[in-house]
Amino acid sequence: MNDILVFISSILAAIGGTGLFTFLFTRSKYQVDVLQAKENAETTAIENDIRLSGHYKEILDDLKNRYETRYIEFENLMNRKISLLEEELKLKDRKIKLQQQEIIELKRENRILKDNAKANLT
Repeated sequence: MNDILVFISSILAAIGGTGLFTFLFTRSKYQVDVLQAKENAETTAIENDIRLSGHYKEILDDLKNRYETRYIEFENLMNRKISLLEEELKLKDRKIKLQQQEIIELKRENRILKDNAKANLT
């Protein structure tokens, strides 16, 4: 029975020892793999950040160009509107002058008619 116990314990020791050695050697390999995976993840994150910053730069440059284009369009539109309003003011000034002349002529005609009416009454 002792022989069987010795045999079983030696088999268990061999299996356990082999498992222990395997665990110790693979543990360092797993640590290296984990470190490499972390480095790859960090490198990938940095590359993604660089790509994103380039993408954001393109977006901002495009936004700047669009803003400048819209500003120029708005400025041109406002300049045209100012020109139209100035022309409208000139036309209204001419109209006012014409109406003032018409008023003067109508007053003169009214005076003449009053004078003629007084002359006819007397």
